Amino acid sequence: MIVPCGDTDFDTIHAIINDGAEAYRGVIPADRWHEPYMSQDELRHEIENGVRFWGYKDGGELLGVMGIQDVQDVTLIRHAYVRTTSRSRGIGGNLLAELRTLTVRPVLIGTWAAATWAVRFYEKHGFRLVTQEEKNRLLKKYWSIPDRQVETSVVLGDERWFNYRQPLVHHRDETQPIDCPFGNVQRIVTGGAGGVANVHVVKITKGTPHLHTGYDEVYYVLSGTGTITLGQETHPLRPGSVAVIPAGVPHSLAAEPGQQLEFVIFGTPPMAMDDERARPVKPMG
Repeated sequence: MIVPCGDTDFDTIHAIINDGAEAYRGVIPADRWHEPYMSQDELRHEIENGVRFWGYKDGGELLGVMGIQDVQDVTLIRHAYVRTTSRSRGIGGNLLAELRTLTVRPVLIGTWAAATWAVRFYEKHGFRLVTQEEKNRLLKKYWSIPDRQVETSVVLGDERWFNYRQPLVHHRDETQPIDCPFGNVQRIVTGGAGGVANVHVVKITKGTPHLHTGYDEVYYVLSGTGTITLGQETHPLRPGSVAVIPAGVPHSLAAEPGQQLEFVIFGTPPMAMDDERARPVKPMG
């Protein structure tokens, strides 16, 4: 049975990681081996930084663990270990399959280059190695590890990753508008379609105050006049205006009476439509 791990599983998770990591002893570079392989403080740090552990239980005993972590626009599989006495029972494969159902984002996995059995395991389950140049970029972007570990690691991606951030051409006149409470939106490019940004064309009379966590936006006004409120400041808008909206900044728009604002939204990192992380802004007071 695969279950989410809780606070009471901390000591068991720690024990499984260090037991499973014995496979790396004498294989990975000697300067990357630690005793223990992972300390309790390091494990706490990982959990505090968003790694959520799931475990495989048999007869009430935790036999294997695997972590999942959302970072920016991707999901990472982290710290996958099975007890030495429980290997070759399909535990890792079952955990990986379950965790992949928990995300709609591209999935990346980092492991030691010398751990050839781990690379083969992930390849068996549909992952592919990225290039050396891409590996270096990804490890520095999505992981917090020292340069030496970057040098001695590899990264594998799922099919979603390899279909992600691809060159593409989409056409506005082939994108159906979707009605929203104050107008409509054409979602020309979304994170699930490739490319390097979400690109939407929006026509509205008024926008509800909201913010995004982890999603930056740039608005370019095509037509109409009105205002945009960014945080506590309100600015005029007219054709050709550009508004840059970093993640975490509350924002809303309003067209002048009798008009409609039409603008393009460029959003990064590219995210699937159900994962833009929009949050309504609570009224003051």
